[in-house]
Amino acid sequence: MTSLPAQKFRLKDRGLLKAGAFANIVIFDPAKVNDPSTFNDPNHHAEGFSDVIVNGGVLIRDGKLTEMRSGGPLRFREP
Repeated sequence: MTSLPAQKFRLKDRGLLKAGAFANIVIFDPAKVNDPSTFNDPNHHAEGFSDVIVNGGVLIRDGKLTEMRSGGPLRFREP
């Protein structure tokens, strides 16, 4: 699900969970995943995601946002 797109876009150290790679992990309950936002009322967070880790930093823990901001832009690499 993630390694093939990372390879196609030549994103080094992405798409796999291994030592030295950027860790992006989402922990969720598929029975609870929901998007309560609508076109007329768009300002709601998605539901059912308990933890989100981006580049090794915990952005959501136990369903609550943290102060961590460990993400950043991804750039296409020329061959």
